[in-house]
Amino acid sequence: MNLVADFRKKLTLPVSSRTGRLAAAFLSLAVLTFIAGFSLGSRKPAAVPFHDMIVNHPREMSALVEPADRRIVALAATLKTPENAYLYVRDRIDFDPSLPSLPAGEILSEGRGSCLGKALLLCSIYRALGVKPSEVRIVTGEVDAIGGIVDHAWVEMEYSGRCLQQDATSLLGKFSFDQFRGMAYTDAFIKEEGYVFNDKGFAVVSRLNMMKGGGHPHLTQRPL
Repeated sequence: MNLVADFRKKLTLPVSSRTGRLAAAFLSLAVLTFIAGFSLGSRKPAAVPFHDMIVNHPREMSALVEPADRRIVALAATLKTPENAYLYVRDRIDFDPSLPSLPAGEILSEGRGSCLGKALLLCSIYRALGVKPSEVRIVTGEVDAIGGIVDHAWVEMEYSGRCLQQDATSLLGKFSFDQFRGMAYTDAFIKEEGYVFNDKGFAVVSRLNMMKGGGHPHLTQRPL
């Protein structure tokens, strides 16, 4: 309270007068408020917890595509063609949206997968069949499905001079191998695309990337 007393001494009005006492009381209150505010302001603000975020590094996403997995290599040898591979993933792998993202070999062993899981497996089989990394990729995006907008994944492949967009899930329907050519699938169902990847590359779908290649981003084969 020495600070309050010092202020009182500097008053030009005598403290004994009514006006002086009011002024002193006012200054005392002001000083106490200042001290309290200074004390509170000097404390570190309470830490605000930041929500957890699922972060997937591009390398981690690409590692989920497993064309060299022995289970996938063996299956590709029996399927022989991309048409058979697509029908296998569509009809023999159950669609289970609740499953987390697993490596393609584990999806095959489980016999079920989410949209991303089925896309990972299909892309892996195509690569094991000899499809070049520049000719097949997984695409992610948002689709307006029953119940609202949901995240989704599908496969794009260059095949016999055509670009095919393939959805091996049952989320939007049961589609044939070459039902969607060019951008037909994207135009019909997709609200927004996110990123594309395979075992050799990763790219964000952006206007700049699309302008460079006249379509979807080109997948770089340089180390990520």
